[in-house]
Amino acid sequence: MEAPDFQFIRKETAAFQALDQDFARLGSETDALKEAALSACRARLMKEARLRLADYSAEELSASRSGIRTALLMQAGFRTLADLDGAADHELLAVQGIGEKQVSSIRSILDAFARDLMKRERIVLSGENPDADDRQLIADLARYRGAELIRTDAEGMREDLHNLIEERIGAIGIRGRFRWFFSGKRKREETVRAASELSALHADPLILRAQHFLDLFEEASLTDEEAALADFRKNSAAYYAMLEKLTGSTPPKELLYSSIPEALAAAISEEPLCTEAFKGDLRAYQAFGARYILHQKRVLLGDEMGLGKTIQAIAAMAHLDREEGGRHFLIVCPASVMTNWCRELRKFSRIEPHLLHGEHRDAAFANWRARGGAAVTSYEGMGIVADGVDGLMRLSMLVVDEAHYMKNPEAKRTKRIRRIEDESDRILLMTGTPLENKVDEMCELVSFVRPDLGEAIRKQSGLRDPAAFRELLAPVYLRRKREQVLSELPPVTESEEWCAMTPSDAAAYGAALADGNFMEMRRVSFLQEDLTDSAKAVRLKELCEELRAEGRKVVLYSFFRETIRKTADLLAMWSPFVLTGSTPAGERQELIDAFSDAPDGSILIAQIQAGGTGLNIQTASAVMFLEPQIKPSLVSQAVSRVCRMGQVRSVLVLHLLCAHTVDEAVRERLKPKQEAFDLYAEESALAEAEENLADRDWIRQVIEEQRSLYLPVPVQPTPADREGSV
Repeated sequence: MEAPDFQFIRKETAAFQALDQDFARLGSETDALKEAALSACRARLMKEARLRLADYSAEELSASRSGIRTALLMQAGFRTLADLDGAADHELLAVQGIGEKQVSSIRSILDAFARDLMKRERIVLSGENPDADDRQLIADLARYRGAELIRTDAEGMREDLHNLIEERIGAIGIRGRFRWFFSGKRKREETVRAASELSALHADPLILRAQHFLDLFEEASLTDEEAALADFRKNSAAYYAMLEKLTGSTPPKELLYSSIPEALAAAISEEPLCTEAFKGDLRAYQAFGARYILHQKRVLLGDEMGLGKTIQAIAAMAHLDREEGGRHFLIVCPASVMTNWCRELRKFSRIEPHLLHGEHRDAAFANWRARGGAAVTSYEGMGIVADGVDGLMRLSMLVVDEAHYMKNPEAKRTKRIRRIEDESDRILLMTGTPLENKVDEMCELVSFVRPDLGEAIRKQSGLRDPAAFRELLAPVYLRRKREQVLSELPPVTESEEWCAMTPSDAAAYGAALADGNFMEMRRVSFLQEDLTDSAKAVRLKELCEELRAEGRKVVLYSFFRETIRKTADLLAMWSPFVLTGSTPAGERQELIDAFSDAPDGSILIAQIQAGGTGLNIQTASAVMFLEPQIKPSLVSQAVSRVCRMGQVRSVLVLHLLCAHTVDEAVRERLKPKQEAFDLYAEESALAEAEENLADRDWIRQVIEEQRSLYLPVPVQPTPADREGSV
């Protein structure tokens, strides 16, 4: 029997042992990258803190009782703590009455003061025009982030890899020619076989996967600034979550729970939340939200859009699923976001999603029932789903997304969902716009999760004491605003772009006036088929040219499909994406994904009812409304789809308007309504809103005022007038 190549065996053994050691070092090398990122964060926070010293007078030294002659320092020109911090020792010593001991005390006090300020600082990074410091810090964070993701994925196979390599190497009984000469036939055969198996180990899936992880890890640890910046722009929400963990810098506690009384908030904060089965990073306010869901069991999560309500729901479900696998969760949502829910469940948890929609719905339901996981269905599909759940299954949690869809107790969708409330251990209603126009509608949502509180809220719906009302709602309702918990959000600039009607605009507008058709009037400057002489169309193209030149992705919103069709034709040279209510539900998320991946300067034209609900469009940084909307909530929803967690660029919001038309009347009418909406939403005071903008008497008044401006002779009221056409 021919002896194997022992030199080759030694080489292979060393290679696999090196692979084993390299893989084992992933943890320590990740820790080193973490320490580098943390050190960079501390340096950044200290730099910001020392800049803040300029906000404090040098008189602060007097409080230290260290005998420093503060008055003499101020007389010498050192008026702020920053002046003292920036001064050289010899400059301070030049002040009469200040010696080396005092200078040493000043330095110690300034250092302590800066460290205290540092605890209150939060890092805000620029993804739009980062300076050198931002670029370096983002690179440090990207290297740690990439390494940590790989280490987490690889951790589960570390022991298996080590055992496999040790087993294959240990099976080689003969390591050299001398022992081969004195070994028996059986030993030689075993060694030859073991050597062959060791060589074959190169093709073993576990070895290949380990090598792949090591290659990825090396690539991540060497991430350059440009790649890091691109990753930050795409995943900034994950970066800020990581920053919170690294630095411990979170919003003040009272902002995390906003309307929740301190005693209840403390109890909720103690609620266990295991994130082992959750594959993302939670911000501090999101972790509190997940605990709130678990602790209170039946709640309404009313965080403003963009704060990650979906993530909080998945984190709570992942906690429950970890305690006892095979649990059943049911998610009811608009058809347009079913795909997004399935994708987010896969991305952030190990919970298997089952899409109960389309031709495979029955098979998916059977699979969900047998295996557990999260079923995702639409409001329209709830009838069949309720038949399979009602009295037949137990749900660990029922999640109702965009819950304002079920505010009408007499609607079929509401009745279908209510059929399975007794089968649900927990109920979570989610809506970023909990307030529309009638207090009864909001009370209906609260009554669904807590019937006892629903009646109390109805009785006190006119209450204007924010503190008392917050306490009343606290057990069932949690709402945080973006500016409270996302200090890193870039600024939003809003402006009105006024146009003067062209003769073509005026002629078409006059025809709508003569018909008394309010909805046609709202389409001013988009009424004519040929938009070459449309004031809004001309300005729209100019603005899109400018925004594209700045590298901004743009979302154009309109209520009207005809306006969307004409706008798409107008901008055809830029191949805009188009989203309307008729876009199939399964294609909406694919369209948004394609827009997100498209080059800077891309344009999405969306019907506001479709593009303003349930979709995340934070890759865009410009929003334009082609006509004023008559409901403040629609505008708020549409802007929030862009200005949300993950947005790293300043956001421009533009309103395209025609002067001296119904546009002007609607904008004037909208201002107090917007203020009222903001007040109610902020305080969660579910008082009845003022009359709807579509009030028929107001519409008649606007039509008559516009007629007096543009029509030469009075026109007899039309049937549309008499019906208050809307």
